[in-house]
Amino acid sequence: MRRRLALSLLLAACSGPKVDPSLVGTWEIMVPNQDGVARWVWEIHGDGTYAFHAEGPGNLPSHSGIFEAQRGHYHLQSTTMTWTDDGTYQPIHGDTLTATGRLGTGSWRRVEAEAAPSPKEAPAAPTRPGIFASADIFAYLRQHPLDPSVVSPPSKALATNVVTPDAQATQDGVIGEVRTGIQNPASPGDITFKVYRDRKSAESSLDADAVYDSPKFRSKPGELVSSHQYTYRDRGEARCLSRNMAHVSHDASVTCYLLVQYPTAEPVIIVTTGSEQLSGDRTEASMKAIDRADDLIFSGLKQWETSWQALKAANGK
Repeated sequence: MRRRLALSLLLAACSGPKVDPSLVGTWEIMVPNQDGVARWVWEIHGDGTYAFHAEGPGNLPSHSGIFEAQRGHYHLQSTTMTWTDDGTYQPIHGDTLTATGRLGTGSWRRVEAEAAPSPKEAPAAPTRPGIFASADIFAYLRQHPLDPSVVSPPSKALATNVVTPDAQATQDGVIGEVRTGIQNPASPGDITFKVYRDRKSAESSLDADAVYDSPKFRSKPGELVSSHQYTYRDRGEARCLSRNMAHVSHDASVTCYLLVQYPTAEPVIIVTTGSEQLSGDRTEASMKAIDRADDLIFSGLKQWETSWQALKAANGK
């Protein structure tokens, strides 16, 4: 399978991009669902690739891959999940792209056009660092238990405890962990705030623990891992992993990670966990189990926003 995928990518690269220039850019569409209205974002690149993510309610996974479009027809093939879409599109009218594919017909609004970088452009500004020292963040989190109201029923927050980092976490740069148990009828879980000595350490740890396609990613021999992504606007992107050891256990662990981006780039990773018993020939957790862990990420974000505001007030910032 991997060899076929590599070959298809190579052939696509060799044949050159086949993208209608009028489609190149970033497009958005608002999509209602049972929990509210989600914003879908579709980036079409001139090099024959695309990227998609959804914001807001719905927990639609992000994906990216190969994209071709000419003379009113398009072909999209994800290389990060199982998804292929062939459809049609109408000539661009103003800033609107009307396309019809597997999910029906939608009118996408242009957000921004993709432009080639200019050598005269000033270099991008460096990422703004966190405004609080790691020790101050950890001191606050360890003294303030998780607010029960941030957890949506039927889940329920239990006790909050300070956890001593293990040897690997310490090596990764963790100075402390604060964990809250979560009671849920389907499966227990927890929300953990991992505070790192600096932002660089947190980013490196995220690559090793959560970014499945990163060269640093750590996995055990024989372990089956699947990855899903969820975007929370400017708050960051959650990486959720289903992991299990085939022929050893009938349970799959589910872990979600989010390196906070909101309101500032603090050295904090929110980690949520859960598990699910596998049945039959299944080798990964169900989307329901992954969604439960991802919902806890949102609860952690609500707690973090409260904590950040309190830290800001306490420091007169």
